[in-house]
Amino acid sequence: TAPGGTEAPPRRIPRNSAEPSEQEKVWYQQIVDQSLDSSLMKRYGSIDEQVEAILFLASDDASYLTGSIVFVDGGTI
Repeated sequence: TAPGGTEAPPRRIPRNSAEPSEQEKVWYQQIVDQSLDSSLMKRYGSIDEQVEAILFLASDDASYLTGSIVFVDGGTI
Protein backbone atom coordinates (compact mmCIF):
# COMPACT_ATOMS: atom_id res chain seq x y z
CA THR A 1 0.00 0.00 0.00
CA ALA A 2 0.92 3.66 -0.20
CA PRO A 3 -0.21 5.00 3.18
CA GLY A 4 -0.95 8.62 3.86
CA GLY A 5 -0.87 10.35 7.21
CA THR A 6 -1.96 7.96 9.94
CA GLU A 7 -3.12 8.79 13.45
CA ALA A 8 -1.02 6.63 15.74
CA PRO A 9 -0.11 6.56 19.43
CA PRO A 10 3.24 7.97 20.54
CA ARG A 11 6.24 5.69 20.17
CA ARG A 12 6.98 3.51 23.17
CA ILE A 13 10.67 4.17 22.64
CA PRO A 14 11.19 7.68 21.29
CA ARG A 15 13.70 8.27 18.51
CA ASN A 16 15.16 11.09 20.55
CA SER A 17 14.74 11.47 24.30
CA ALA A 18 15.30 15.23 24.19
CA GLU A 19 12.24 17.46 24.47
CA PRO A 20 11.57 19.14 21.11
CA SER A 21 12.39 22.83 20.93
CA GLU A 22 9.66 25.39 20.34
CA GLN A 23 10.86 25.76 16.72
CA GLU A 24 10.67 21.99 16.20
CA LYS A 25 7.12 22.00 17.57
CA VAL A 26 6.20 24.76 15.09
CA TRP A 27 7.77 22.83 12.20
CA TYR A 28 5.97 19.63 13.18
CA GLN A 29 2.63 21.45 13.39
CA GLN A 30 3.24 22.93 9.94
CA ILE A 31 3.75 19.41 8.57
CA VAL A 32 0.53 18.22 10.23
CA ASP A 33 -1.41 21.22 8.90
CA GLN A 34 -0.03 20.76 5.38
CA SER A 35 -0.92 17.04 5.44
CA LEU A 36 -4.49 17.74 6.53
CA ASP A 37 -4.93 20.63 4.09
CA SER A 38 -3.81 18.46 1.16
CA SER A 39 -6.19 15.61 2.02
CA LEU A 40 -9.66 15.53 0.52
CA MET A 41 -10.96 14.01 3.78
CA LYS A 42 -9.17 16.63 5.95
CA ARG A 43 -8.08 14.05 8.51
CA TYR A 44 -5.49 11.41 9.17
CA GLY A 45 -6.41 7.80 8.62
CA SER A 46 -6.63 5.34 11.45
CA ILE A 47 -4.34 2.38 11.95
CA ASP A 48 -7.39 0.16 11.42
CA GLU A 49 -8.01 1.74 8.00
CA GLN A 50 -4.42 0.99 6.99
CA VAL A 51 -4.67 -2.56 8.33
CA GLU A 52 -7.89 -3.25 6.40
CA ALA A 53 -6.18 -2.40 3.11
CA ILE A 54 -3.19 -4.58 3.96
CA LEU A 55 -5.41 -7.50 4.98
CA PHE A 56 -7.38 -7.17 1.76
CA LEU A 57 -4.19 -7.26 -0.32
CA ALA A 58 -3.00 -10.31 1.60
CA SER A 59 -6.34 -12.11 1.14
CA ASP A 60 -7.63 -14.37 -1.61
CA ASP A 61 -10.02 -11.54 -2.57
CA ALA A 62 -7.01 -9.70 -4.04
CA SER A 63 -5.60 -12.74 -5.83
CA TYR A 64 -6.07 -11.19 -9.29
CA LEU A 65 -4.39 -7.88 -8.45
CA THR A 66 -0.89 -7.50 -9.84
CA GLY A 67 1.48 -4.59 -9.89
CA SER A 68 -1.04 -2.22 -8.33
CA ILE A 69 -0.46 0.56 -5.85
CA VAL A 70 -3.32 1.00 -3.43
CA PHE A 71 -3.30 4.52 -2.04
CA VAL A 72 -4.73 4.57 1.48
CA ASP A 73 -4.31 8.29 1.97
CA GLY A 74 -7.70 9.96 2.28
CA GLY A 75 -7.44 11.44 -1.19
CA THR A 76 -4.17 13.29 -0.82
CA ILE A 77 -3.81 15.77 -3.62
